[in-house]
Amino acid sequence: MEPKEIFELIVQADEAIKYATAEKAVARSHQARDLLVRARDEAQAIGNQALVEQAEQRLSDLSKLTDETTP
Repeated sequence: MEPKEIFELIVQADEAIKYATAEKAVARSHQARDLLVRARDEAQAIGNQALVEQAEQRLSDLSKLTDETTP
């Protein structure tokens, strides 16, 4: 996978969260997590540390976000 394609996975994950409605927030967070894990794994496979770090940061941010919104 090319770096541009990996970056697009990260963007898709961001958009899944950004445009999620309240009733779809849980499903969208799972979708975003799956996209980010795939992006991280693909970035590791091609040795692109910058994209690995970017995906890991977003995974960390997503984890914090979902922890804050859990009742």
